Amino acid sequence: MAISTESRFFGLDLNQLKADILKTWRRAPQWPPLSWLRPEQTLRLVPAEGVPTVVWESGEAVAKPGKEPAFWAVELPEHMVLRKTVALPPLDPQDCASAAELEVQAISPFAADDLLWGYTELSRSSKAVKLLVVLASKAQTEPFLQARVAEQLQTATRQGNGKADVLAQPEVWVFAPERRPVVFQGFGEQARYAWGRKRLWWNMGGVVLAVLLAGAIAATPTAQLRLRAIEAVHAYEGMAAKTKDVVAKRETLMQSADKVSGLAELLAERIDGVQVLSMLTSVLPDDSALQLARIQGSKVTISGLTENASALMQKLSNQDGVKDVRAPSAATRMGGSSKENFTIELGLDAKVFGPKTLAEAEAAAKPQLAEPTAAAPAGAEAAPASAGAAPSAPTAAVAAGAAADAAPRPASRATLGGGAQPRASLGGSVTSPSDAGGKKP
Repeated sequence: MAISTESRFFGLDLNQLKADILKTWRRAPQWPPLSWLRPEQTLRLVPAEGVPTVVWESGEAVAKPGKEPAFWAVELPEHMVLRKTVALPPLDPQDCASAAELEVQAISPFAADDLLWGYTELSRSSKAVKLLVVLASKAQTEPFLQARVAEQLQTATRQGNGKADVLAQPEVWVFAPERRPVVFQGFGEQARYAWGRKRLWWNMGGVVLAVLLAGAIAATPTAQLRLRAIEAVHAYEGMAAKTKDVVAKRETLMQSADKVSGLAELLAERIDGVQVLSMLTSVLPDDSALQLARIQGSKVTISGLTENASALMQKLSNQDGVKDVRAPSAATRMGGSSKENFTIELGLDAKVFGPKTLAEAEAAAKPQLAEPTAAAPAGAEAAPASAGAAPSAPTAAVAAGAAADAAPRPASRATLGGGAQPRASLGGSVTSPSDAGGKKP
């Protein structure tokens, strides 16, 4: 089984792809946005006739040269050069070089070891590329070049420049139309090309460094904010670790406060049955009998017997804290009885009939304690006391009890579940004082 050595990936030739990428990279310095990265160099040109001048590598003369150029070139006379114009398809510059070399080998009248050649592009379009190919004989040009080099060495020695090592390797030029230089291959042009590539890398490195610095300057505020945020998070975590116990106690306290608040709400809605019964006892007429009292939340249902159920509902409606008084069913009167059988539902206000606090209970008890003293008979005589001495508390209590026993009692009151008796009862009767062996008032 044969092993394929083709570098293909999904049908793509990787070698060709690599070559295309390299060609594109080599052409990058020629693009207008990047052409300034490789600045044009100056050379001292020794023309075929005339005095040396300083020119750019494009062949244009420098108006005011600042310093002595590091490179120099010698122009060959026209009688030593053969020229030919070659038309090619629109090839890349690298492919144009290969095509020019093949053309030179095909048309050269000189031997391979005696051949000097060079080329330049005259024009380029989307359909064709026009090249100018120049050829020369090494045997004919060497005496001329040696004479020019010796002349420049003498001039440099007289001026004390000390650049003999540079002048020993000149470039060899001829000029195409429009004063465009054509450089012969194999002389000092490689040193200039290497210097240009080095300068290109330095410029590219400077641009990259500038971009990185600009990015760092732009990112510095964001980085500072992030570092501050990280520092704040660390400080918060440290503070949370230090105050962990305090926070736990605070959380427990907040939970307890929530429970107390919930309990207070429940207590605020709770109805005190003792107060409800006290209110019903004071409101019900003496001729009424209460058979049922049910408290469900803030709703109270009562049923029993009374002379006038409508008057009882009106009286309940006038009570403070009583609302929504209604009769779920009509009052009925039993045959041969003067009493109406009633059922009444009413709502109670928790603020009025709710449980009282200790302070509220004490405030309500103070007027009740003062009532017996205010109700004492006006004709009652005070107990004798010694001069300058106030009556003692037991003596006042005995006097108040005696006054209460001497006060006349009502003939009858309402009963809760029983018949009319001399005193009120909750479902039973009360024995009169005379039956118990006491004295009547």
